[in-house]
Amino acid sequence: MFPFFNESSLSSKIVKHIIYWLLFILFFTIIWGTYDNDYYRNLMIQIFSLPARATLVYITLYVLIPSFFLKKKYTSFIVSFFILLIGVSIVIQRPLIFYVVQPLYLQGFKSDHFFAVTEIMNTILDVNLAVIIPLGYVFIKSWQKTNQKTIALEKQQLKQSKEENFIYLKVEKSLLKVFLKDIVYIESQKNYIKLKTTEREIVVHKSISSIQKSLSKKEFLRVHRSYIVAIKFIDSFSPSKLILKGVSIPVGRKYKAEVKDILGYF
Repeated sequence: MFPFFNESSLSSKIVKHIIYWLLFILFFTIIWGTYDNDYYRNLMIQIFSLPARATLVYITLYVLIPSFFLKKKYTSFIVSFFILLIGVSIVIQRPLIFYVVQPLYLQGFKSDHFFAVTEIMNTILDVNLAVIIPLGYVFIKSWQKTNQKTIALEKQQLKQSKEENFIYLKVEKSLLKVFLKDIVYIESQKNYIKLKTTEREIVVHKSISSIQKSLSKKEFLRVHRSYIVAIKFIDSFSPSKLILKGVSIPVGRKYKAEVKDILGYF
């Protein structure tokens, strides 16, 4: 269940819901009242619109979202929502507007008949206004919850990979297990990185900074904005370059102090 304003006790939620509807009514009363200078009439129109709007909002939040949206049945959710929207507009909102609001507060407005297409479309749009904020709230909270799970999973995988000395890299549509002990160096190539291992080269769509987080600082050293090297594979080094397995790796100016501190040359 992912209801609107679901963080607190029942009494607190009821108060928040009441405040939401009061602010909603007040907002549109002021907007339309400012337009035609008749605040009382617009207040009454908003009050008579409340039953249809509340029905749409609460059936969506407490029935459609738990039954479809949270179960990732998005097509069913969209279809059900539009059926509900049309039904509420025709069965609840339209009768109130046609038989109560128009005779009492819109005497100068002439309606052809109950099922006038233009007026029904306006009614549907009007009713739908009330559900925009609650739905937006639910969608954002749902996205945040999913994002938090993803971040937690990535942290768990990162911790596991450090403990077990391997990382998973996405190569094409598969995850490739690479042992850290086999990595000689990593080279950044724009939006990709090239991992040189003792046996092969692996090209991955990933940034060098993101993969650096998966590597132990005791075993790997960033020596250039485009290079990370495995310390154990360094054959020789100078202030300007390192040699690993016959490959020359430049030392960037920004990284010279750290390289000097780790490797100890003067």
